[in-house]
Formats: sequence, structure tokens, C-alpha cells
Amino acid sequence: MFLRVLYECKYGRMQDHSWGVDSVVPAWINQYFKVSLTKDEIQLCLQGVEELRTSGFLVKDATQRSDVFLVLTPEGKELVEKQRDPEVQGIRLEQVVSDKELLSQCFTAFNDGNNEAAIFQAYKHVEERVRRAAEAAEKDIGVDLITKALHPQNGKLILPGCKVPAEQEGAYNLFKGAIQFFKNPSSHRTVNYENRNVAIEIIVLAELLLEILSTSQKRL
Repeated sequence: MFLRVLYECKYGRMQDHSWGVDSVVPAWINQYFKVSLTKDEIQLCLQGVEELRTSGFLVKDATQRSDVFLVLTPEGKELVEKQRDPEVQGIRLEQVVSDKELLSQCFTAFNDGNNEAAIFQAYKHVEERVRRAAEAAEKDIGVDLITKALHPQNGKLILPGCKVPAEQEGAYNLFKGAIQFFKNPSSHRTVNYENRNVAIEIIVLAELLLEILSTSQKRL
């Protein structure tokens, strides 16, 4: 996100904007991506800027006295120019995903073109929300967590919208299958999600799971 906005400040449509780090984060990032970074996200973004400097994508602007002014190195500029601009590639993720917690987890990776990381982060977040709702332990992960939370016979959570046991079983299988199919593979191998629109559809499914989860109640 930072590289993209800094690129726009130096070479693109935001050349009338200050390119100081304290302006880019969070003001211009919020404006460009139409988000509202939280304090924690701002802190993570600033940490990311330091990592980008260490990695050779950013360097101090020699024309300015203050250290807050950075410019892209040739490697940094090349990286941005290879990235897919979400504004010219059709639907943007924030247009179809309204859950702010979910969006914050996968937004950066998605807009950097790393669809696999975005999908992994989305379903890791689903797992975390299930754990929170079921008040499960940190050691409960993956399918074991879903079973402990949503098993139709003895899970900690029930879904009131399920009118017959088969529907609760269907929801349980839906969550379990999503974790098995979309999260687990990236834990042990590289999965190529080259199609941007398919990646959006998979993340939207994660949001649907969270909407279903939001209706859950503790089993008495």
C-alpha cells in the first residue's frame, strides 16, 4: 500500500501531495484505498516502511533535509509497476467485502497481487473468529477447532437459523470444508490463485461464513 501511494505521489495522479511518510501514512493511504487505518494498522504500516527500506525498495530523498521524505529505488519502482492496480482491474475488494476486520487482514496482500496470502489470511481470520465465538483454546486449530465449535451433536455453538439437525450438519461441513480447502493447503505448499476474480469470490465466501457465525449462540 505504501509503495503504491508513494509512487502516485512521485509519478502519478497525486503529485500535488506531500510524499513525506507522515503524510502518506495514514492520510494518503486512506484516501487512495478508501479505507480508515486503525492505530494498530498505522503502526504495522510504519514497521512495513522500515522493512521496505531494509529490503532496498526505499531510500531517503537526497533533495530533502528531513528523513521523513523517501523515494522509490529502481527496484521499488519496478515492483509497483508490476503490481496490478485495483482501480483498473475491475471490482475492488473493499467494494464487495464489508467486514472491516476481515478486510484489514487480507487487503494489503490482495492489492499487492499476492492472492494466495490474501486467501490464507482471510481463512485464518475465520478460524480466529470461530475460536473467539466458541471461547476455545489457542491450541484448538483447523478442523479440530471447527468440530469443537460447530459439531451438530456436541459443538459449543448452535445456529438458530438451522431448523433441522441436517442443516446444522451442513453448516458444520461448510466451515470444515472451507478451512480444509482454502486455508490448510497454503500451510504446507504453494497454491497458485492467479485469477483475481476467483480470489475475490473465495474471500467473499469467508465473509459469508462470518455472517453465519455472527448468528451463533452458545449451546445450553
